Amino acid sequence: MIGERLQRARESASLSLRALAEKVCVSQTTISKYEKNITMPDSEMLLKLSKALDVKTAYFYRTDSFVLENIEYRKRDIPSTELRTIESKILDQVEKRFEIESLFPKPPFESFTIPNIVRKKINFLKEIDKIAYELRNTWELGYDPISDLSDILELHGIKIFMIDENADNNFDGLAAKVNGEQIIVVSKNWPGDRQRFTLAHELGHLLLEKKLGPKLDEEKASDRFAGAFLLPAIPLINRLGTFRKNIEIAELALIKEEFGVSMQTVFIRANHAGIINYFCSNNLWKLFKKNGWNINEPGRDYPGEKLYVFKQLVLRALSEDLIVESKAADALNMSLAKFKKFRNSGK
Repeated sequence: MIGERLQRARESASLSLRALAEKVCVSQTTISKYEKNITMPDSEMLLKLSKALDVKTAYFYRTDSFVLENIEYRKRDIPSTELRTIESKILDQVEKRFEIESLFPKPPFESFTIPNIVRKKINFLKEIDKIAYELRNTWELGYDPISDLSDILELHGIKIFMIDENADNNFDGLAAKVNGEQIIVVSKNWPGDRQRFTLAHELGHLLLEKKLGPKLDEEKASDRFAGAFLLPAIPLINRLGTFRKNIEIAELALIKEEFGVSMQTVFIRANHAGIINYFCSNNLWKLFKKNGWNINEPGRDYPGEKLYVFKQLVLRALSEDLIVESKAADALNMSLAKFKKFRNSGK
């Protein structure tokens, strides 16, 4: 068991066998033997490995085993070595969360169930808008902006995780199952509007799986769902009018700030809602591409998503004497000093 956990910690730290071997002054072959459980590191070596990998020695002795199943990546052009690193980081967080949740006599949240709102095969993208609106009604969200999307998904049984992943590697997010529970993971290093679109996109995958006609692409269908779920046509028409020949950049920025979607999503949704025609939408796209706004939009970034639910769960476990302070700090990946400050101020 130590070997598997050592490999996961190494991959989570983005270290090769050789790089870790150099850090602890042994050969690459020795590390390989540890990971394959051919030989076992002694207590002194475990301390060195713990320091090199920034984990506690107790990490190597945990017995729970979790596996990511039914993995669905939003981006697929990521090298396999980076995917293993990403999955290792996710499993570390999953392990801590499930351990905390297991302390409560009754599960803190119900498991996610797919609402019965897709009742027939979907053959046209425009049909997906109705599904997004019906989910909003089922979850009693109305047509108002969704300010805390992560919390909404958590309260409906989807566990949300955020990993610190370099934006250069194109990782947006993924959906998977762990022990029968649905999870969605997003990268911490993207702006909030991109994180929110990824969350809604992965939600779309869950709802639309095996419900699409043969001519529809699942990625495009999930994008359509995400846009309609985050920015329904009715409030967009209320703000822009029923028909426009053009839209000001400042208008796009205001709607972005209100609904937490990118400016590009705003004019794409305006086209879907019939407010602007394809010609106008395409001209806006060309303008964005010409100015590099398709990569970095003008104005302020939308604030990143905040994950409150698990922090509250950890604090609840601490207040009910289910865990000690050091365990709570470890669960939230904080030093004890930082956690004490957080405990007393919430910051």
